[in-house]
Amino acid sequence: MLRVWNCIELQHDWRQILLAAAVCFLSSLAAVNLFTRARTALPDTRLAWLITAGAVTGFGTWATHFIAMLAYTPGFELHYDLLITACSLVASAVMTTAGFAIALFNRTKRNALAGGAVIGLGIACMHYMGMASLRIPAIIQWMPDLVTVSVVGGMVIAALAILVAQTADRSGKLLVAALLLTLAICVHHFVAMGAIDLTYNAAAAENQSLLSPIELSLAIAAFTAAVVIAGLVVAVTDQRTRRSMSKRNLQLDAALNNMEQGLCMYSADGLLELWNESYMRMYNIPPAKMFAGATEDQVLAIRAAAGTLFVDMDSYEMKMRTALADRVPSSQTAELPDGRAINVRYRPMKNGGWVATHADITDRKLSEARIVHLARHDPITDLPNRVAFNEHLARVFKEASAGHGSFAIARIDIDRFRETNDVYGQATGDAVLAELAKRLAQACNGAFLARPSGDIFSIVSHLGAEPQTAEDLCARLSSILDNTFQIDGQHVNVRCSIGISVYPQDGQDIEALIAHADLALDRAKAEERGTIRFFEAAMDQHIREKRLLQRDLVVAVENKQFQLYFQPQATTEGAVVAFEVLLRWRHPERGIISPTVFIPLAEESGLIGAIDEWVAREACREAATWVNPLSIAINLSPVNFQRGDVPGMLAAVLAETGLCPKRVEIEITEGVLIDDFAGAIAILHAVKELGVRVAMDDFGTGYSSLSYLQAFPFDKIKIDQTFVANLEDNPQSAAIVHAIIGLGRSLKLPVIAEGVETVAQMSFLASEGCAEIQGFLIGRPQPIAHYQSVVSAPGGTAAAVKRAS
Repeated sequence: MLRVWNCIELQHDWRQILLAAAVCFLSSLAAVNLFTRARTALPDTRLAWLITAGAVTGFGTWATHFIAMLAYTPGFELHYDLLITACSLVASAVMTTAGFAIALFNRTKRNALAGGAVIGLGIACMHYMGMASLRIPAIIQWMPDLVTVSVVGGMVIAALAILVAQTADRSGKLLVAALLLTLAICVHHFVAMGAIDLTYNAAAAENQSLLSPIELSLAIAAFTAAVVIAGLVVAVTDQRTRRSMSKRNLQLDAALNNMEQGLCMYSADGLLELWNESYMRMYNIPPAKMFAGATEDQVLAIRAAAGTLFVDMDSYEMKMRTALADRVPSSQTAELPDGRAINVRYRPMKNGGWVATHADITDRKLSEARIVHLARHDPITDLPNRVAFNEHLARVFKEASAGHGSFAIARIDIDRFRETNDVYGQATGDAVLAELAKRLAQACNGAFLARPSGDIFSIVSHLGAEPQTAEDLCARLSSILDNTFQIDGQHVNVRCSIGISVYPQDGQDIEALIAHADLALDRAKAEERGTIRFFEAAMDQHIREKRLLQRDLVVAVENKQFQLYFQPQATTEGAVVAFEVLLRWRHPERGIISPTVFIPLAEESGLIGAIDEWVAREACREAATWVNPLSIAINLSPVNFQRGDVPGMLAAVLAETGLCPKRVEIEITEGVLIDDFAGAIAILHAVKELGVRVAMDDFGTGYSSLSYLQAFPFDKIKIDQTFVANLEDNPQSAAIVHAIIGLGRSLKLPVIAEGVETVAQMSFLASEGCAEIQGFLIGRPQPIAHYQSVVSAPGGTAAAVKRAS
């Protein structure tokens, strides 16, 4: 090795040796980084990175050799053959690429060592081809022992370099691999240079070179700089990109695994690509069981092993496969064996795959079911309310009218129930209702029992395929005619009266049957309380009186026998903000008739359109004269939304009276939306385009109110007075009111409560955040003259209203 050292010390320029070493190190560093990138790249880009790594290594080795040759000073000028020089560059690039390929495509230690050895052999090929390109006035003689050492040494060190690079995952290992590769190139070159012995031969000087040392050095410098810098830039840029992608992947993992919903992403081939921890927790799947590339069937098999398949898997799979085949967003809810409800949503992706999200909606379903139950059931007795009763009766009537037997309607009323409330208190009265409901349920023997209102209970009893009397029903109900309840240590005597009508003999439609049952109940109460009466034809006198009243109503519309009453609406702090417009009929003989009596008649006879228009016009004309610009709330019949042009009527009234549309609010019940939902929604949108506000009245008494709030942007919801009346004594009523106010707060909808009669009720509503209240506590319905002091000057308060009324 002394000969090698003497060669370096005596025949080389140290400055250019250091330059060659620097170029070699930069090339090796770029090559190792590029090889690492190829090792971690996706299959479709791995070959490109491999070729780039091989080219940079080959070019760097070639550049190192020729820069080091420029440092060599044998005592005469060196020249190079262009063709052989170019071939040496190609050989270097091809051999190093092949070595990297061997190490890359089968990642074992043996292949890493073999690949490194091939790279070392490529270094040797390049070096000795480069020496063959020399055109000098001398004869080169080689020392076989040093030649062997140069080749073997380069191969061994290069093999170690690739072995380190194959597992490099930190900057330290990458640096060690680059240093080893640099050492392999340098050791080979300088040992090989020490293996030559030059004998001067003047005849050889006649050979003409194609490249001078200066030309070669400039070409090498430019070419090497371009290749190495490009390789380093690409490697560093890619490393930064990978760090950025790694950071984004960490963020994505954090986002996915912090989702409450379970998620699975599938490729266009139906193979699982991505899932999160919520999905595995939701279905009790051990983490080790899930794997990328699983099919949907395999995932379901994993869930089957965990016991978390859906109860109705056939329906679930059919809907899922239909959605996947149609490639349209889809959603379905399925139940797990443990009772949980899971909502599964499918969303197709542009690449042909799809994403499935799984949300546990058990709590939401329970809450919705409770709200729906409360909306369809009486809070005191937990019996079906008026809405549920009407639905059931409609179904029974449809079956019976199709020839499937007869049925009876029984109406049960508690005699003098108001006296019970007055003597024992409302809490005791509610307990009486609850206890009577239990006894009625036993006496009904499975018949449908409801409490549609107040102290009235209703029973619908199917009487079989053949028409027959209702004697058996009477026998069962007779046990509850006289009752003694023990409530809070007190004995409360309760007597009931019952009226019964039977289909088909007592009526050919539902309205007639209910009316006739009520007529029978009235007869029982009038003749002998605590008895049962069946409907008789003589009771039909009530119907005739109804028809007389309808004729009088026609005259009332023509002669304007109606009068507007106004009831104030105020904030819980006492500021009056609006008046609800109410209608009274001043009959010339019967006096004041309540709208609960004549409005149904007007709807039946088709007079309601003219009445509603008169109310709207007179109310707007009156409000336009007020100094205090308070709003007015007008009730419109659901019938007008089916038969009339409500937006056109309102537009004409507003134009005629000059009242600002923002001061007008239309109150509707869900009856507006039931028969023609789409048509009613379109009408309500047209009303809102006028600037008029729309409020949902009697909220909570229906069963579709929640869906209606989702379908239309109401401006206000109004809590029905039946819930407010029981606030102080009934926890269920308080829960309903609390839920409605909370719903309004979530939807950013103002809430007004009607029927407020006590300070305690107002305090409860204020504590819950109810925006406005209406009721006798604020003011009774009165002609507007009673409230002149409020409407004639701004700043009216509840106290001023009470003084006026």
